[in-house]
Amino acid sequence: MSSVFRRFAVAACLFTLLLLPAPAAAQQGTADLRGRVVDAQGGVLPGVNVILRDEDSGMYRETVTNADGTFFVSALRPGSYEVTAELSGFRKFVQSGVHAQVGKTTALEVVLQVGGLAEAVTVTSDAPLVDVTSKEVGGNIESRELIELPSINRNFIGFVGLLPGIVPNISTESFGSDSISVNGGDTRYNNYLLDGAANNDDVIGQRAGSQARTPLESVQEFQVLTGQFDAEFGRTTGAVVNAVTKQGTNVFRGSAFGFFQDASLTTRDFFARKFDLEKPDTKKQEFGGTLGGPIIRNKAHFFGSIERVLIDEGVTINITSHPEFNATTTEQTRVWNSVVRFDHQINSSNTWGVRWLRESSPQRNQIIGSVTLDASREEFDVDQTVVATLNTVLGATRVNSLRLAFTQEDVAFANPCFNGNGQDQAACPPTLSYQTFTTGQNAVAQARVNNSFQLENTLSWFVPGRRGDHDVKFGVQYQYVTQDFSNQGSSNGVFSFASDRLFDASDPTTYPERFTIRVPGPQNFFQKGHYVSAFAQDKWRVNSRLTLSLGLRYDVDILPIDESRNPFFTFEDGSYPIDYNNLGPRVGFAYDLNDDGKTVLRGGYGLFFNSTRVGQVSGFISDGPISDSFTVSLPLNGVDPGPSNGQFPTDPFLVNGPVVNRALLNQLFPPGSSVPNGGSFSVDNPDRRTQYAHQVSLGAERQLTDTLSVSADYIRVSTRAILMNKDLNPGLRTSTSRTARLVRINPEYPGGVFTQINVGETDYDALQIGLEKRFASNWSGRVSYTLSKGRGNFGGSGTPTSGFQLLDDMRLELSEGPLDTDRRHNLVFAGSVLVPRTGGLTVSWVARALSGAPFTLTDSTTDPDRNGSFSEPLAAGTYSGEGEDAITVEADEQRNGARGPGFFQLDMRVGYRVRLPGERTLDVFGEMFNVTDRANFSNPTGNRRSGNFLVLTDLVTGGVPRTGQFGVRIGF
Repeated sequence: MSSVFRRFAVAACLFTLLLLPAPAAAQQGTADLRGRVVDAQGGVLPGVNVILRDEDSGMYRETVTNADGTFFVSALRPGSYEVTAELSGFRKFVQSGVHAQVGKTTALEVVLQVGGLAEAVTVTSDAPLVDVTSKEVGGNIESRELIELPSINRNFIGFVGLLPGIVPNISTESFGSDSISVNGGDTRYNNYLLDGAANNDDVIGQRAGSQARTPLESVQEFQVLTGQFDAEFGRTTGAVVNAVTKQGTNVFRGSAFGFFQDASLTTRDFFARKFDLEKPDTKKQEFGGTLGGPIIRNKAHFFGSIERVLIDEGVTINITSHPEFNATTTEQTRVWNSVVRFDHQINSSNTWGVRWLRESSPQRNQIIGSVTLDASREEFDVDQTVVATLNTVLGATRVNSLRLAFTQEDVAFANPCFNGNGQDQAACPPTLSYQTFTTGQNAVAQARVNNSFQLENTLSWFVPGRRGDHDVKFGVQYQYVTQDFSNQGSSNGVFSFASDRLFDASDPTTYPERFTIRVPGPQNFFQKGHYVSAFAQDKWRVNSRLTLSLGLRYDVDILPIDESRNPFFTFEDGSYPIDYNNLGPRVGFAYDLNDDGKTVLRGGYGLFFNSTRVGQVSGFISDGPISDSFTVSLPLNGVDPGPSNGQFPTDPFLVNGPVVNRALLNQLFPPGSSVPNGGSFSVDNPDRRTQYAHQVSLGAERQLTDTLSVSADYIRVSTRAILMNKDLNPGLRTSTSRTARLVRINPEYPGGVFTQINVGETDYDALQIGLEKRFASNWSGRVSYTLSKGRGNFGGSGTPTSGFQLLDDMRLELSEGPLDTDRRHNLVFAGSVLVPRTGGLTVSWVARALSGAPFTLTDSTTDPDRNGSFSEPLAAGTYSGEGEDAITVEADEQRNGARGPGFFQLDMRVGYRVRLPGERTLDVFGEMFNVTDRANFSNPTGNRRSGNFLVLTDLVTGGVPRTGQFGVRIGF
């Protein structure tokens, strides 16, 4: 069968599946409730009419118990429900406050007493802390914690880090781009869901968090699944972050809030104090509100949220070799963030809803990396996501959910010159890249529009009395993704220097040694991708104590690529790689140890596939062998040795210093032409497959009291078939000197020829412990601790490469070492206390301690194996930097053999609540972030050739100095 016909057949079958009345993602943004109705003697009662009514909105679901007295209701909006049960000859049963949590199954035992229906029996109970029917590992965060705990940027992604196994990365690179590393994995490998629909970046992955930032006040609750998630969740080997927005109720409810910071509430950071730099004129003003209510009571409701965020964030520039460049400045961010939601119950069998989230977040004066003020950049970003869902009850045991969604990112990264001259990067001054810092014009100038269209259909079917009860789900999912990309990056030219000495026309040692530029012109391309999935899941309640989880998921990624110009691999006409073998089983168990709903033993095994993002294969389109836009570095395959040897450079693009020779450039690469790529290029590999991970877990969770639970889980994640770059045109330097030219094996191609092969591997083992105290007796709290170890044959983040490749041998055994994300100890303690006899004084806090992240000690002075890279680690031993901020480390002779500084930060809030008439509240509070004013440093450079070797020069991203904030919130 030809590959074209095979693709057509698969697509036709999958399209047919989409048209079938198949499975409502019962856990994707919704909750389940399982129950049994018995009489006073324990006899089962079939035919009992059961109604679940949302206590806030009045919307309801109705079902009838089966022959064994059981009932099951799926696709519920998370919230508090009133459950009533009625059967002739028995008293009416009413239980209020039944809490349905997103992604969880709530169990309920209903006992009917003999009597008349007019005689009602009303009971209340707390929601169970432990789900004794689930093998999944993770946790839930509710709205109360989001509102009451301190948060430096009020992004709910930061709260994900309250759970075990997660390291949050608070980002200042882009607004709302906080990300998480889960189970030692790359931050890109997570799946963010909002109201059941994907909220992901399908180009670069989730290294910047979710696609559109969700306003904190609009989040009702969210669930984080870090392991053993069911087959309905896919496209990730990391975590699933399953968030739900608020819904309108029968009563008009909402909030108004304001948060304020300025320079008077912020201390100077470590380096600003050290160099006695002026305190930056920082400020943060965040204000807005929410409002939800009825359009038609018990039937139709609305909810809306609006936020305005004005930030001038303090930045300190620390150029150790040139203190004259040291300065403080502010990065300016101006944000509008809005949510609109509408929900409607058509009748007892059909409900539908739609939600629109939009974020506009331009940023100016971004200082990223070791750059001077001249090399700042700008970002203009509009993200939005829309989702519509239709839930249909198909009798007492089946519910179908159909979901349509659209997500878009419209983003541009550039610099003031580019944005101010009609968007012509070639007309901007060149970028000057010195050994430890960059100055001149920023080289970034690119934009993309990424659209994602999603269609999902899921059927939930409760099948009782078949050797137990079965909660069965079937589903199909289709996503169409496009990327419209333009790039003028480096069109201004980038000159690289051998040292930090500023250019002096009379001094040959200060001349640039290499020149990089985009030629022949700007880059523009369009890319698309199709993602199709199908799953089946059976949650089999064998008996009152044992639940088995049996699931199977199938994923296909179809990413069309024109392979006709690939000179290294032969493809059939019109064909391109498609991995059809992505069949992932998910099996596990949950055992109620004491048959009391309080202690669960759980474990499982799963095979999880990571979707291939369109950005992972963009290089085959943008950097092909024949191109109208590519970057070339001159001299080819090396640097001009002159400046390092005290001589003037001889390369014609370097002889005049950092001045772009446009005439010569246009002669070699005529503008508007398509020519052989004069630099390194990429080609696709027909054997390319999809990355996957084996995951094994075993653990237990115990409810200690009505409000306190503890959990412990062992997690092992073995990720395989990670795509790693291999150079098909490697070379050897003519000597071990840093400046020696690299002679490639095939001189027909002047640069490297890179393809992707599935040889990357990582392993992660961890003990994850959690203690959760639900709010009661005036306090709540969480403690999370993770003891972990992560290793692999590359760092585990970013684009995998092997710096040890020697000719055709990848030598991956030399690249074995700790993962970049390997934080051995991760401890979090968060809580909130309502101080007794104060009338409303509340103290809350979040404290986090992390052990240091690993990094590699190298020396780029020489290249011992002459392979063109400087990856060889230094010998094991003790190493020290020089200067005031130098550190000493003990290093092993391996990649990531040294450890950087640890991390600790304590954030606190003190607030007072005044209760106003009509259930209104007024909260006034002050917050302090980094109470101890600890300087949390990022890892220093480990390159012994650098003047900054083992010298601390930067604070970790998001590592703020002690910062105060005050705020006010009105709830009604």
